[in-house]
Amino acid sequence: MKTNSERALERLKLPPNKEFDLKKDGFIAALYSPEQDEYPQKAVVMFGGSDGIYPLTRLMAEKYAERGMTVLALAYWNEPGLPDCFERIPVETVEKAALRLQECGYEKIGLWGISMGAELALLAGSLMPGLVSCVTAVCPINICGQGFRKGKGIEPLDCSAFSWRGEEIPWARLRFSKGRILRDCLREKGVCLRSCYEEAVLHAAGEAQIKVENIGGPVLMIYPEYDGMWPSELAAEKIGQRLKDKGFAYPVKHLSYRYASHMLVPVTSRSTVMFRVERKFPAKCRESDMDAFEKTLTFWKEAW
Repeated sequence: MKTNSERALERLKLPPNKEFDLKKDGFIAALYSPEQDEYPQKAVVMFGGSDGIYPLTRLMAEKYAERGMTVLALAYWNEPGLPDCFERIPVETVEKAALRLQECGYEKIGLWGISMGAELALLAGSLMPGLVSCVTAVCPINICGQGFRKGKGIEPLDCSAFSWRGEEIPWARLRFSKGRILRDCLREKGVCLRSCYEEAVLHAAGEAQIKVENIGGPVLMIYPEYDGMWPSELAAEKIGQRLKDKGFAYPVKHLSYRYASHMLVPVTSRSTVMFRVERKFPAKCRESDMDAFEKTLTFWKEAW
């Protein structure tokens, strides 16, 4: 039986313009440049979430490049030589990729991430405002969370999921337990870690909250009205309120969808069957995915 990575690889239509490897470049990535650049001097570093399917990130990069945006699909874990779990993953991986794009002549570097990738995008944007000038967070979270390992379930680790300059980023403890997750998944009739995150999202100590106000450019957040995987809609409200309270100087946009899941992306994936709303309303969820795709492109053109 083919893996999700193998199936995603089969769907790639175009070879990247350039590939980067860990030994030579210090990061693993694939650059997709459009035939006709609709966003001069702009480039986006794109990365996925805890599924760890790098070919799926490349597939999304292809999709955006077809519409005129230069995109660097980046792997930050689950590839040879990279971390194999969410344990102090270095945010410097994003920095190296963004610096390389800058060296290539791109004046504006944006980040796009989904789920754990959205957490990384918001963290990276807050830590390097002079380098990153736009953040798009799909199903975002407002905290730096606890590290974990995936196997037969989720094994919590007593550390931060991310690090910066060799130090753990302050993190919020989550409520992972096999019993809790099994109960929630049965109740939701799909994958659900929501209750593991809710308390941290709503009440985490200040040092664990992402300093989103330090981001040096516009912020776009995309999420379902109800996110079964984790409470991204609550996190987006928290982020928006924090930006307002801190007098954030750049545009902030929320895109919320009634018919959508945690896989709110413009490419189809077998992972969507894990979510009840995707099984019940597949056509409406697909409409939401494509609407978010179009509005992301518009945001990049008009607000950034």
